[in-house]
Amino acid sequence: MENSRPATGYPAPTHNGYPPPNTAYPYSAAPPQSQPYSYPPYYQPPTRRNNLLRPLVVAAVAVTVILGCALLIFWLVVRPRIPEFHLTSLSVSNFSTNQSQVTGNWDAAIEAYNPNKKMRVSYYDVVSGIYYDGNYLTRTPLPPFSQDTRERTPLSAKFSVIDSYVERKVLDSINAERARGAVKFDFRLEAIAGFKYGGWRTRRRLVRVWCPDVPVNVSSKGSGSLVGGARKCRVSM
Repeated sequence: MENSRPATGYPAPTHNGYPPPNTAYPYSAAPPQSQPYSYPPYYQPPTRRNNLLRPLVVAAVAVTVILGCALLIFWLVVRPRIPEFHLTSLSVSNFSTNQSQVTGNWDAAIEAYNPNKKMRVSYYDVVSGIYYDGNYLTRTPLPPFSQDTRERTPLSAKFSVIDSYVERKVLDSINAERARGAVKFDFRLEAIAGFKYGGWRTRRRLVRVWCPDVPVNVSSKGSGSLVGGARKCRVSM
């Protein structure tokens, strides 16, 4: 007997013998897109701002390279060197310690040397001082001075202090060194220095001169002089 039921998976025909619309598959087909999918462009033309920025960057790099080469050439030609200072003598008189006070007079002689072959140097606001173990005792200003290339300039400074207060431990250390025969003072000098090469001047810089632990054989009468001859000082800029 022939089965009148349609095969499974196919829709039943309509009364005119044709399948219903949109029944080509057992599920609803999505409608076709009206327009094909468009991908974003991979290349974007440079903007006007980028066109203007690129030459500026190239020019800045070129200027930096040129300035660097000019400074290198100048350094190789001029070869600036740090000045040298020597403490040639240091004497003390009327030196005494009483409770927590110090009294004394110092005379210092210094030699400044400009080792540069092509640069002059000028010093302004020159101040020198006497210290003990980093503790300030007295200071005095010095007149400004200038030096030509390879020139040596003698300087002198006089210091005086009367009943200046110091801490008790500092005073005890001074008396202990004095009993051993020599007191180690520190000599310092500071100045503003400016270098000149022809018509070109450098920026002024602070020069610090430091001669630490300078022994002076202070006698029982309170007078003495430098032990061991002249000393080369440390210089920083």
